Amino acid sequence: MIEIQHEGYRPTLWERVAAAPHPSRSFQASLWHATAPPPPASAPLTGAASTDVAIVGGGYLGLSTALHLAEAGVAVTVLEADEPGFGASGRNTGFVVPNLLTGLDPAGMRAALGAEHGDLLCRMVGGGADLVFDLIRRHGMDAQARQTGWLQPIHTPAKRAWLDDRVAQWRGLGQEVRLLDRDEAVYETGSPSYHGAFFDPSGGHLNPLAYCRGLAAAAIAAGAALHTTSRVRHVARGAGGWRVTTDGGELTAKRLLLTTNVTGGGVAPAAENTQIPITLFQVATQPLDPALRETVLPHDRCSADTRKDLIAYRWSSDNRLVTGGLLANPFGSVARGRHHHLDRLRALLPQLPELTADYAWQGRLGAAKDFLPRLMTLGPNGWSANACNGRGMAMTTAFGRALARWLAGGANDRLPVPVTKPDPVPTPALISLAISAWLPFNRWADRRALARARRAGQ
Repeated sequence: MIEIQHEGYRPTLWERVAAAPHPSRSFQASLWHATAPPPPASAPLTGAASTDVAIVGGGYLGLSTALHLAEAGVAVTVLEADEPGFGASGRNTGFVVPNLLTGLDPAGMRAALGAEHGDLLCRMVGGGADLVFDLIRRHGMDAQARQTGWLQPIHTPAKRAWLDDRVAQWRGLGQEVRLLDRDEAVYETGSPSYHGAFFDPSGGHLNPLAYCRGLAAAAIAAGAALHTTSRVRHVARGAGGWRVTTDGGELTAKRLLLTTNVTGGGVAPAAENTQIPITLFQVATQPLDPALRETVLPHDRCSADTRKDLIAYRWSSDNRLVTGGLLANPFGSVARGRHHHLDRLRALLPQLPELTADYAWQGRLGAAKDFLPRLMTLGPNGWSANACNGRGMAMTTAFGRALARWLAGGANDRLPVPVTKPDPVPTPALISLAISAWLPFNRWADRRALARARRAGQ
């Protein structure tokens, strides 16, 4: 019998820091919680039950996999420790980005994963935003969704050669992206400081918690079972399949998929520790004069630039600007995040009035050491998958569909990533603190690059 967590398991200090659930008060403090439709009715797992596929984790990845499995006629049960979207899926900025992180372009993916997997992954990600918005339309989700495009403006002219190459690589895969010149970038973003932009019209933005709740409702309607407030304490592989134990019951499954990102709580430590937890802070301003939309993101796109400490912003459906990012000291810093991120936004967009943060909250994304999605084996018919890395919504929705096709027996459906053994990093929570501690250097590098451009008269 394979046991992933023994009965007496006690996570280490760093595992507790990395895997501890987010405080409910931060979850409930978000703009998304205030404006999302209620979640679908669900109940905890009690007693004994069985299923074909057990999925642990009710975020985008788990729910997309469950929805597509249920639509394929496979019996699937999702176990969620809190409620759908309680983790990173319900707390992010709501960008739907059909792209990988800066620096992870098709050529790099081919080098890292081989030509086949590299192209498969990029094509999957490139089509992820269309999939998200199609699901929203098809299932009638009330997610405040706007497929108006995603912008990645460059903050110095020195990035222009990189921008040209990035556009060419993605166009080479058939992605209908285009390059915006300096005047177009300034107009589209509203900021005079940009020098061009990468533009993908298939991207957009939405209420991420509403979308996650919509996925949960769609999965249930398709035949999936969802049990909330059902934290998994132990999983083990025996002769009859996988046994998944919660505080209230036990689920037996032929196949097991963990999609807990950085909130697994020590159920599968080796797989969980492949993810570095990174705390991000989000703020939403007071409702602003609708006339500002004529000069700030006039086409209602979302924008995230190329700084090392990037600036990302978008409009909400009720005329608020939403922004956020890292802080150098992530402990107890929601209050500091209110001021820091709004000050950066006003410096970028001088036409803005004084800003106040009506909403401020925090969440934790999971980043692999190479920022790539993973599918890791836990034993026969058991896997752990993660795919967030800061570009979670389109990536995880599309990865969930690919996993569902594979789990449903689609032998001809190739996975976009290879199945590997877990490759944990040492003390991931300590690495997370190091990333925050390194932030002042990144900000200094950004200021230096901007000063260099000013001296060159650019």
